[in-house]
Amino acid sequence: MPYVKWTMGLVELTKEEEMPLGRNVLEVTNIRESANYTCVAISSLGMIEATAQVTVKALPKPPTSLTVTETTATSVTLTWDSGNPEPISYYMIQYRAKSLDNGFQEVEGVATTRYSIGGLSPYSEYEFRVMAVNNIGRGPPSDPVETRTGEQAPSSPPLHVQARMLSASTMLVQWEAPEEPNGQIRGYRVYYSSDMTAPLSAWQKHNTDDSSLTTISGLTPDITYSLRVLGFTSVGDGPPSDILQVKTQQGGEHSTTQ
Repeated sequence: MPYVKWTMGLVELTKEEEMPLGRNVLEVTNIRESANYTCVAISSLGMIEATAQVTVKALPKPPTSLTVTETTATSVTLTWDSGNPEPISYYMIQYRAKSLDNGFQEVEGVATTRYSIGGLSPYSEYEFRVMAVNNIGRGPPSDPVETRTGEQAPSSPPLHVQARMLSASTMLVQWEAPEEPNGQIRGYRVYYSSDMTAPLSAWQKHNTDDSSLTTISGLTPDITYSLRVLGFTSVGDGPPSDILQVKTQQGGEHSTTQ
């Protein structure tokens, strides 16, 4: 029967005087790093050995160099470096709108180190982070990156449009900003016409800055005008408000609005 001993790499684990005959069980505890364990059998006939590899696997490290490479009004493209020497299964992206107190939304199973996330709100601040996932589990997140999506034309009209006559030929028009400006409102356009059936392009136009009231003068007394107001960003015009009708009056009397 041979004597049997264990080594870890070049380190002898079995004391010379304690080598048992025929069978030797090695119990390894508190493993911190990968290592090769070799079982050696020695007899008068010679020596034979067999090696087992113990591999320590860990969660992946956080990805590095997370960067926003492109933004549109509704999408953001991210790139990053793996940050891991070992291969990983896939990446997971987490993102959230800064204005909302919601948790992160997640995109699972991203196979590349570049990804575009769509369906975002225009002109909004978002925070993004990426995690690597291997067969052990999900690693810690990367450093976050923040960006603002691009502008779009407004998607809703100005609110609470009101008008009243200051004189027989001058009208004061007031409104409030749209609920969905989708960017920075650069100004408003008041359309007005005595023929509400005409296409909007044929109505008279009065442009204003980003304030929420204006006066329109040079109106004809004693007729009914139709009014509509829209806001615009640097990208384009939003939808016009519903028609508001105002009647100018003879002489200098003031009229009230509908």
